[in-house]
Amino acid sequence: MPIDFVPTPAVALALEACVLLPAILLLLSHGPLRVHGPGRRFVLAAGLTWVAWLAALTAVHPGAVEVVTGALLLATATLAGFTLWTLVAWGFTLSMLLALHRAGRPLSVDEWALAYTRGKPLDAFARDRLGVLLMLKLAEVRGDEIAMTPGRGRLFAVNARLLRKLFGLPA
Repeated sequence: MPIDFVPTPAVALALEACVLLPAILLLLSHGPLRVHGPGRRFVLAAGLTWVAWLAALTAVHPGAVEVVTGALLLATATLAGFTLWTLVAWGFTLSMLLALHRAGRPLSVDEWALAYTRGKPLDAFARDRLGVLLMLKLAEVRGDEIAMTPGRGRLFAVNARLLRKLFGLPA
């Protein structure tokens, strides 16, 4: 039984829509169409991507299997895109919000720091994050100083800054 690797029109449209999502994000990141809130920007880009895919489907009259296959491909791209987007746009901001949620009441800055670090001093948080940078070899300890590694660390920082600028976020 021969295997056909050529996607059906509906699946091809879904693959094209997967590429459309970052393109729309770029379009909404700069110029007169800029959406200032990163969350709103992603939701709008994802929504426009899905609407474009669904509209394009009307031209090819797909069967149920092709629609489900295309939807799963586009859902995967949407989730992967959102994962990257949250890392680029917010980093640990959500964790800070969750610390306030866990407290169940307004907190002073000092109380928030303790809630955020789960009772440890704020420098414990910085040391924890430093541990991640050291483990990933993005930074290194040089005596009493912390330095970005010249290869991997610098490359990562340059690319992260480029992504943030590309998507209209503060670098």
